[in-house]
Amino acid sequence: MSSVSAGISNTAAAATKIESATDGASFMSQMQAVQGKMQQDMVDKAELDRQNNKMNSIADSAAKAGSAAAQVKIQY
Repeated sequence: MSSVSAGISNTAAAATKIESATDGASFMSQMQAVQGKMQQDMVDKAELDRQNNKMNSIADSAAKAGSAAAQVKIQY
């Protein structure tokens, strides 16, 4: 009887190890997916920063041009 009990225990232990390994692989897969999304978010933010920088440069140039045009020119 004890050999049957030991066999059941060993089988249950093996099943638990397989389940743990599967859970670990699932965890790693999910973490890699999250990391991929975070990296994509960083790329998206960099692109938005680039666009904002371009727009700010254009606005700054327009403001400087407007200021220069509004200055009183002294003619001799």
